[in-house]
Amino acid sequence: MENWKDSYVRDILSTHLLTQIPLSPRRNYASIVVLREFESTAVLTTEGERLDVEVVRAGQKQTELISRVLLQKRKQVAMERRTGRAFNRKLGWADECDFMSKMCGSCPDCLIYGFAASSSEGSQKSRILTDSGFSIRPYDALQRSITLNAIQDRTQGGVAGSAFAEREHIRPQAYFPTIETAVDVTPSEFAYILRNILTTTRYGAENQRQGFVKNHLVALLFGETEVISNLALVQHLYDRLAEENSGSINEVPLDLQTLKTRMEELLSDIAEEAYLPVQLYTGESLQNILQGLRFLWRNEEAKHEWLQELKNDQQTYLEKRENKGKKEKKGKGKKKEES
Repeated sequence: MENWKDSYVRDILSTHLLTQIPLSPRRNYASIVVLREFESTAVLTTEGERLDVEVVRAGQKQTELISRVLLQKRKQVAMERRTGRAFNRKLGWADECDFMSKMCGSCPDCLIYGFAASSSEGSQKSRILTDSGFSIRPYDALQRSITLNAIQDRTQGGVAGSAFAEREHIRPQAYFPTIETAVDVTPSEFAYILRNILTTTRYGAENQRQGFVKNHLVALLFGETEVISNLALVQHLYDRLAEENSGSINEVPLDLQTLKTRMEELLSDIAEEAYLPVQLYTGESLQNILQGLRFLWRNEEAKHEWLQELKNDQQTYLEKRENKGKKEKKGKGKKKEES
């Protein structure tokens, strides 16, 4: 039976990631390319009834302006953090850690995704780089207005009351190519991040009743730099799809496998053009990593070993940070005495 320390996944991640969490930035990047497929209607709005949109170029070659629906960066990470925090509570880690009142500053969520100083001292910068995602298709092809009705429960037969609101939704099977980049993380932390992404299924407002998403992992990139933005990724993808469909994709049903294949091809091209070395994992090599992760999260012995390493990695970092703080405080005290 394979354990975590001798696993294929850890061997691969150890080749590219740090063995310890550094006190100072090392700019060691691990980018996770995800194709988010909405399998139900969803509300992607910050305020009001209208969807969040941005007017941008359709592609790098197809230069006409279009309005694209936005999947805001905080609405991606917030849901994935909640998945991770629920997992932490299940393990008995950081039961008292709370977004609104007091962050504990020592659980995996705090140390990876960061926190601002609240009632406790100190803060932690996020080691997850994110940006808003853009829909492949324009707003006009995705938008659908749904009227909300009030139900009069005192009326015999449950007759619906008058309509009281109308809200814009995106249609099912809308696709958002996005990239999340982990910086200066260890293999155990990276597995934690992947677990949050791959097991989160609800995004957007009113996600108790809609907003079901399938996160398809398309590629992993390791290196000393980021190679492409979310906007450039969707524009390059739009160009390739438009070339195959006589310049327009608005009326053509998008195929999941075609999207994944085109994304793999363009990421390979982009990685080749990078100024610094980039290691790209797609296709069979990526599937081997995913299969290893499935085994890890389903096997209690391997999972326990992984979690113990995660805990040790972060405890070592906290101790180093505390010792550094004591030395700096002591050095400031000596300077005051000398002055």
